[in-house]
Amino acid sequence: MANNVYLFCGNDEYLVGLNARKRVDQICPAAEQSLTLEVIDGTAAKIDDAVAAVDQCVAGFRTVGLFGGKKVVWFRDVSFLKNAVIMKNADVKRLLGELASDIKAGLAEDQFLIMSAPGVDKRSAFYKAVKECGEISEYDIPERDYEARPVAIKRAASLFKREGLSIDSAATDAFINKTGFETRQIMNEVEKMVLFKGADKNITLADVQLITSTSGEAIAWDFTDAVAERRLADAIRIFRQLLFQKQTAIGLIIQLESLFQNLLRFREYMEAGWLRMNGNRIQWSNDQEIEDYFSEMPEDPRKMHWFRASKIANHAAPYTVRALAARKTLVVDTHEKMVSGGSIPHELMFETLLAKICAPKRRR
Repeated sequence: MANNVYLFCGNDEYLVGLNARKRVDQICPAAEQSLTLEVIDGTAAKIDDAVAAVDQCVAGFRTVGLFGGKKVVWFRDVSFLKNAVIMKNADVKRLLGELASDIKAGLAEDQFLIMSAPGVDKRSAFYKAVKECGEISEYDIPERDYEARPVAIKRAASLFKREGLSIDSAATDAFINKTGFETRQIMNEVEKMVLFKGADKNITLADVQLITSTSGEAIAWDFTDAVAERRLADAIRIFRQLLFQKQTAIGLIIQLESLFQNLLRFREYMEAGWLRMNGNRIQWSNDQEIEDYFSEMPEDPRKMHWFRASKIANHAAPYTVRALAARKTLVVDTHEKMVSGGSIPHELMFETLLAKICAPKRRR
C-alpha cells in the first residue's frame, strides 16, 4: 500500500492553493481530470456543512476510479480544521477519525488524497495521522510583523523586478503598508501597478499612494480597534464593509475571539503587576515568577512586537477582568450558535453581538 496523501496548509491562502493545484496537475494531468479527479469543497461555516463535506470526502476516497483506474480526490479549502467549535462536534470527529483510519491503512498505488486548508489544529488525531503517513507542506505568513514584513517586501520587490519595473525602498515600504503581507493581495496589486504604469517602468511613492488599495487585513485591524474601543457605529460600518469585500461573519467572529482572549490575558498580567504602561508603551516586570509562568506557554507574550503588545495593553486598560471575560463569553456563545445552524442570519447575530460588547460603561 502507498501513502499518497498530501496536505497543503497555512495562512498564506494563495501559496496553499497554488501548490495544491500544482500537485494535483502533477499527479493527474488536465487531460485525465474529467475521468480521474474528484474535487470536494471543504468550505464550511456550520457544523452541518462540515459533516457533509467530510462525509463526501470519505465516500470519494473509498470509491474506486472510473473503469478501475487512477482515483484522485482533492479536498479543497477545508476551512474548519482549526475551528475549535466545529472540530469538537461528535459527527465531525467521527468522520475525520474514519478518514484518518483509512489514511493509516494505506492507499492503493493509483489512489491519491490531496487536501488544502487555511489552518489545521496540530493537536488533532487527524493531523497526526496525516503527518505520520503522508506529506505536509506549510505556507505560513509569520505572525509577528517584524518577521512577516521583510518576507513581504522581498516578495514584492522580486515581482516588480520580474515585470521589469523599478521601485525604491520608500515606495516599497508604502506599498507593503497598504497591501499587507498576504501573497495574493501583493500579487494582485503588483499586476494592477503594471497595468497602470504601462511603458513607464519607474514606480514612485506617489504612484503607490494613488493606485494601491488598502488590504482587508488593514481594515480588519480598524474593525478590532473599533470593537475594543466600544465605537459601535464604526464597528458596524467596518463590519459591513468587510462583508462587502467577501469576508464572512464566521471568519470575523474568530478574530473577535482572538481579540478578547488577548485583552483578557493582558488585563490579568496588568492586575498581577507583571505589566504596566509607560506612556503609550508597555514595560514587563523582571522576576522569576514571570519567567516560570511564561516558560510553560507555547508563545511568550513578551516576544510579541512592541507596537501590537502596546496596543493590546492600551485597549485592555479601561476594562476589568470580569468585563472582558463576560464579553469573551458572549463572542464564544454567538460563534457556537452560528455553526450550530438555525434560521437567524449570521450577519444579524453578529450585529446584535456588536451592540452588546460595544455597550458603554454603566454609570454608577
